[in-house]
Order: sequence, then C-alpha cells, then structure tokens
Amino acid sequence: MCRRAMMSYQGPRILACRPGCHPTNGYCENPEECRCHAGWKGQFCDQCVPFPGCVHGSCNKPWQCICDAGWIGSHCNIDIHPCADIPCSSNSTCIETGDGGYICLCAPGFTGKNCMVKRGPCSINRSPCKNGGTCIDNNGFASQASCQCPLGFDGHNCEVKKDGCKPNPCANGGNCTNVDKGFECKCPVGFSGQSCEEVTAPCSSNPCANGGTCRVKNRGFQCTCPPEYAGATCHALNTNKKIHAVVNQYHFQPHHKIFPHQGHEVLKITMKETVHNMDPFLSRSQIICFIVLGLLTCLIVLITTGIVFFSKCETWMANAKYSHLIRKKKDFYLKANREADNDVKIIFPEKVKIANYNRNYTTI
Repeated sequence: MCRRAMMSYQGPRILACRPGCHPTNGYCENPEECRCHAGWKGQFCDQCVPFPGCVHGSCNKPWQCICDAGWIGSHCNIDIHPCADIPCSSNSTCIETGDGGYICLCAPGFTGKNCMVKRGPCSINRSPCKNGGTCIDNNGFASQASCQCPLGFDGHNCEVKKDGCKPNPCANGGNCTNVDKGFECKCPVGFSGQSCEEVTAPCSSNPCANGGTCRVKNRGFQCTCPPEYAGATCHALNTNKKIHAVVNQYHFQPHHKIFPHQGHEVLKITMKETVHNMDPFLSRSQIICFIVLGLLTCLIVLITTGIVFFSKCETWMANAKYSHLIRKKKDFYLKANREADNDVKIIFPEKVKIANYNRNYTTI
C-alpha cells in the first residue's frame, strides 16, 4: 500500500498561464491569465515601467528614465538643441550651451536675451524723462525718444507739474483738490466715485448729524432734526429753543448770544448754575422699611389679643364648670336630708373663682 501511495504523488500543481506570458515578469492564479509583477506592464508583462515623470525617455528595467536623443535631465525634459527653434532675432547668432540652454550673439544695434530690443534713443542716450516718466522709442526704431508722464505731470520730459483741477474734473458740483499724484474730488451728498460721476442714495452716507433722521425727497434728502438742532444737516443749534441740561442734580440755565463770524453765526452759550434738592420726601428703601415695620406691629397686636382672649375664655370655662359641680352636690345633699328628716346645714363656697382651667374638677 505504501508503494502504491508513493507512485500516485505527482508534486505541486503548476497552472498553465496565458500563452506568451513572461515566465519571470508575469504569473497567474487562474488558468489562461497573465498578471504582472511590480515594475512591469503589457499584455504579456514584457514592458518595463519607466520612472514617474519621464517625458522623453524609456527604460530597460523598471523605474529607469533613459533619455532619447536630443534630451537631457533626470526626467528627459530638457532639449539640448534649443537653437533649432531659432529663438534669436534675425542677424543674430544662437549658440547652444550643451545643458539645454542657449546664448544669442546680437547684431549691432540690438540687445536683450533674444536680441529683440533695438538699441534706440532710450538705451543709447539714457532716459530723458523726469519725475518717474517712462521713455518710449518704439523698441528702438524711433528716431527720437518720448516720455509717458505719470499722473500730475506734463511736458516733453515730464518736467512740469500740472494743475489737476484745471479744468475741474469733478462732476456734479464736486470740490477738486490737488494732490501729489493728481487730484481728489470731495463729492456732494448723493454722488461718489473718483470724479463724483456715480449717483448714490442720498441717505446712504448719513448726512444728518446730531441724531437727525434722513428722508429721500425730490432726488435729494431732507433731515428731520431734534428740537435742539436746526439746519439742512442738523449741524446748527436751534436758537428758538431753550437749552436745559441736568448734570448730577445741578440745573444749568443757558444764556446765549449770537455773534457774526466770517459769513456764519457763532452761538455763545453761558451757563448759570443753581442748586436744587432733588431728593424725594421718602426714598424707596425707607418706604419698604416702614411697610415691613407696620406689618410686624399688626402681627404682634393680633397675637397679644389672641393670648388675652384665650386666657379670659379659659377662666370663664373653669368657673362655669366649678359652679355646675357645686349645684350638683348641693342638690344631692338636700335630697338626702329630706329623706332622713335630718336637720343639716350645708355651706358651699359658691363665690370661689378659679383662674386656671388646667386642673380637673370632678369631685368636691
């Protein structure tokens, strides 16, 4: 039996992979398939995977990047023949540096990396422009240089500082002011922008001062001022109203005078101080204290009255019970006397008053 068992053993089972599958780079877990090991690809696992990012290169083994002709670099992305694209201008010479770079030898009258800039008046004679002006010579092809002046300057060489407010650039009644870089416009209410050309909501800028209420009216605005102020924007004091101020229980009586000053009126106010006692007759804490004391007094009176009434009631009940017992005993002895024909004189203390009801009076 042992010999027969040994003869039937044939070793581990070997799967038949897809025909053509690389015996080393591929394997299979099921028949008729070809699965690649890491670093290999293709239908039969016979193509290596190059280094990630390799542009113009190939590989003989996985993760290599062997550059094609004309390319260098770790990713084969640098062209070692850049002059083939003719980067330099005409009449200039291109020289390859061997590392993918190049140098342009410019023809007379040209400059720049690719010899695209002609050496015109701006480079030969330097820039004649002042105050930050930019020299312009049409890339060197102009016969004379000209200047592009910054805002606020004028002249052939930007040497003249011009008045930015002449003519007035501010529209819609804006007030123009000269600044270093030109002009600024102070726009009236309802307009905004660099030149006051933009229309805004009249009340968006809160033109009403001192707590005034703004309302849109006839493409403009109208301010409803507090009683103490007047004017179109509530900036002026209302001279028709008396001003009263109360500060720390002191009353100030204002006296005002109006003096003209440079086209507008100046309101002069003087304060006369008078002291008044603003304390009430009773404070809140004192009123609460009196109410509590009153309630306590009423409670004490009620308790005292109850105690006195209870003691009087107790004495009255004790005396009533005692009188009842006296009468009962008296009737008993009188009845016994009549039956025995005896002459008995009985004296009971009917005038006794009992002041404590706590005792039990059952017999005499």
